[in-house]
This record gives sequence, structure tokens and C-alpha cells, in this order.
Amino acid sequence: MGILFVVCGIAVVLVLTLAGVSKFGRAAETASAMREFGLPARWADRAAPVLPAAELGIAICLLTPGVAWAGALAATLFMALVTMLVTVALLQNKHPSCNCFGQVRAAPVSWSVALRSLLLTLCAAYVWGNGRAQLDQGLLAEAGKLAATLGAAVLASLAVACIFLLQGWLSLNLVRQQGRLLLKIDNLEQRLAAAGIPEHPWAPLTGPLPGSAAPAFSAVTLAGAAVSSSTLFGNGTPSLLLFVSADCAPCKDLLADLLAWRGAHHPHDRLVTVTSGTPRANRDKLGGLIGADALLQEEREINALFGVVATPSALLLAADGSIAAPIAIGQDQIMALVQGTRARDGAGLPGRHIAYS
Repeated sequence: MGILFVVCGIAVVLVLTLAGVSKFGRAAETASAMREFGLPARWADRAAPVLPAAELGIAICLLTPGVAWAGALAATLFMALVTMLVTVALLQNKHPSCNCFGQVRAAPVSWSVALRSLLLTLCAAYVWGNGRAQLDQGLLAEAGKLAATLGAAVLASLAVACIFLLQGWLSLNLVRQQGRLLLKIDNLEQRLAAAGIPEHPWAPLTGPLPGSAAPAFSAVTLAGAAVSSSTLFGNGTPSLLLFVSADCAPCKDLLADLLAWRGAHHPHDRLVTVTSGTPRANRDKLGGLIGADALLQEEREINALFGVVATPSALLLAADGSIAAPIAIGQDQIMALVQGTRARDGAGLPGRHIAYS
């Protein structure tokens, strides 16, 4: 049952109920209005007391199961009669008192009254023409079904709105908590800086522990020579094992700074550079920063042995080939590592520069 059907039916019921109640006890005024519309005086005097009951009866029939369709038919005929009488009077240039809703609302008829009556006639006709099967339980039952459907829709809408409000509240609180957490982290970093504690700890997440032996490996240089770790480490000379890559943009800057620093300070350790990528890519992107003695690892297998997860990274090896310090990751940590080595060991002869990939 559509909303229009129920709205039309309820509108007719309300108008008929208001008209009937307003005319009770005012038979004289009702009869006078009927006579002004051209009804014979004898008929008007007899119909005036009955009219309120008829209007209320039609309204009740529309709400009653079993007779609602008959009530719709009666309402259609009644409203059509009223529309016809008002229209005829207006065409004759007569403006009698309508008295549709009793003496309190009495006023001369106009075309607005005719239009109102026509609309009510159409509403009653729509209910009568479309509702014989649907009106078995009465218009009130159909209105109840529609109200239940609309109520369910309203409740569902309220539930969805509550869900969205709850989600918004949770999101707002989450953002606030995140903001408080960021403030706490910032405060902690400031306190660490004031205490002289570095922001990034030296302890790595991966890699061999200091004091352990360096993993053994073998590789081939960019020039094609085979080299093993036993010939590089543990020969009485400390080594700085540097991990770079041809596709690593920061590696080029690090190599330039590191080689410049080593040229100025001449450290004792040997620089061993491990790189990855094709020989041509290393020559094109790293240029003269690594020499032909650099080794190419095939699948980053040397990185895996030493627990290297990012480039650039560096690892300091002692003179006996053992791990001397945890992995340094990034340019700042690597430069701090080599400068710390310089401060401990003092200036010495320049070491060999061997690059591995």
C-alpha cells in the first residue's frame, strides 16, 4: 500500500470528521446554508439534522474493516455532490455561506472552496478506485501498517546515524590519543637530548654480535678476480666493511664524504666495500667512488650473512677478523663509526680500499 493511498484516505476521514462534529447542534444554520445553495426548504430542514451523522458515518466506514470500500464510494459521491453544488452556485454568481465546518468557520464560498472540494473528491475517488482488495481490514489498519514501515525505516536511520556518530567519536578520541602520544614522544626526545643520550641507539636489530667471528664468504670483483673473506680479514689489520648498492642514492653521497674523510685522516683500517647490481650499473652510478677491486654479490648473499637489511650500512671488524662493533646504518651512523675509530686509534697509514658486491 502506497503512502499516497493512505494520505488521501486519512485526509478524507479527517475532513469528514471535522465537518460532522462542527455541525452537531447547528441544524438551523446548516438548513439555512442548504437553502442558499438552492435546496428546497422542506428538504433542507429534513437533511440538516442528518448531515453531521452522515459525514461521521462515512468517516467511520472508511476506518471499519469490511465496509471501508463502501465508505470510500460514499465519500466520493458526497464530495462530488458538494463540489457540484459549490461550482453551480459560483457559475450563477452566488456566494452563499459555506458552513462546511459549522457556523464558526462559515464564510461565503469562493473558487478556493470549489478547488478544495474537488481535491477531496479526487482523494476519495483514488481510495475507492484502488483500494477494494486492500481495504478489507479498514483504512486504519492500512495506516497502521504504513506507520510501522515508516517507523522501522526511522529506527534504522537512527541506528545508522548512531553508528556514524559512534565511529566519529571513536575516531576523534583516537586522534586525540595519537596527539598526546606524539607530545610524549617529543618530550622524551627532548629529555634524551638534554641528557646527552643519542636519539638513535647504536644497537642494531640484526647482524652478528660484537666479539663473534665474521661469517666466511667468497665473491668476484668488478674486474673478475675471485676473492675470499679469509684473504681480507684477520691479517692483523682492522677492516671497515661497507655495504652499498648501485640503486642506492644516499650511497653515492656517503662514499664521497667517506673517501674525502679517509683521504684527510689516513685511518689504519682497510675499507672493504660490498656492492650489488650489475658491473655497468655500478660504474654508471657510482663512477670512480668504487674501483675495479669491488666485488659483485649475486643475490645479496653477503648482506644476508651479516644481517644487512638496508644500504648504506657498515660493520667494523677487528684485526683478528672478529666483529668489533654493531652494524651502523645510514650516513650519520657510519660517519660517527669511522670518526670514533679514528679517535680511539689515532692517525695511521692509509689502508687498502677493496669494494665487494
